[in-house]
Amino acid sequence: MISLSDKNIVTSVLSKTLGTYNTLAKSELQFYCPFCNHHKPKLQVNTDTQKWHCWVCNSGGKKMTSLLRKLDVDRATIAKIREIYGDSVYVQKEDDAVVFVSLPKEFISLSEIPKGFNPEYRNAIHYLTQRGIGLKEIVKYGIGYCKEGLYARRIIVPSYDSDGKVNYFISRSYYQDETMKYKNPPISKNVICFDSQTNWDEPIVLCEGVFDAIAIRRNAIPLLGKFPSKLLVEKIFANGVKDITISLDNDALREALKAADYFRKQGIKVRLMKLKDKDASEIGYENFYNQLKETKEFDIEDLMITKIMSL
Repeated sequence: MISLSDKNIVTSVLSKTLGTYNTLAKSELQFYCPFCNHHKPKLQVNTDTQKWHCWVCNSGGKKMTSLLRKLDVDRATIAKIREIYGDSVYVQKEDDAVVFVSLPKEFISLSEIPKGFNPEYRNAIHYLTQRGIGLKEIVKYGIGYCKEGLYARRIIVPSYDSDGKVNYFISRSYYQDETMKYKNPPISKNVICFDSQTNWDEPIVLCEGVFDAIAIRRNAIPLLGKFPSKLLVEKIFANGVKDITISLDNDALREALKAADYFRKQGIKVRLMKLKDKDASEIGYENFYNQLKETKEFDIEDLMITKIMSL
């Protein structure tokens, strides 16, 4: 059992990450679950035993740090919590947590045309149309929106794993004056986005965001950032992928170089696309593949030249 002062530190970290809570017992706290977004606080955390569990979606784990990792809490904070409980980083299982992500309960498919006046539906469709996304893409990727709730007035783009289960979703405001454009679920991005849409026997394209992947159409995997996730790298090797195109924004050139050089050293054919001042979602499908045809295989000479040019 940890001391009262340490327990206060743990409680403070949890409340900063998960928000308000109820105290059920001396060491039992109850939060709103970030994985299923249930309208009642159903995520129970024991600050003595470290066990956590949601009584709705059944997400849970045996270590406090496993919950914090799923919520993308910074490493320094996780190290502090590990120290409080005396857990060794060397013996702790990385995957001792089970998380079941679900779409917001307010999610409405954009393939369902509403009856009567619905300005939110119209604004959501207008936003997607401006980005070159039509009904075909809406159906293919299961795109929807929320009129109310935590993700109100936002486009929802789900991602499904190879078993057809939700493993992540992107939430993007369709109003230009919204200061917080993206509000994504507070869980780890160690997932394979659009896994269910990927043919691992064919060449793949690694891009930065979901709208880039939708514009590219063919076997495009969003990184949800600038680096491939651990799960993605493992699946690339497990499936023997032989051809990878990396297409990241200009501000991620350094990260793209690292990824390209890493996969090249593993014997994978790599092409590094430089899209100048625009990303894939802006230049569109045809222009992207025209540039792809002109992009030669990445080699050590390209690595040196690109590094010098980026200095």
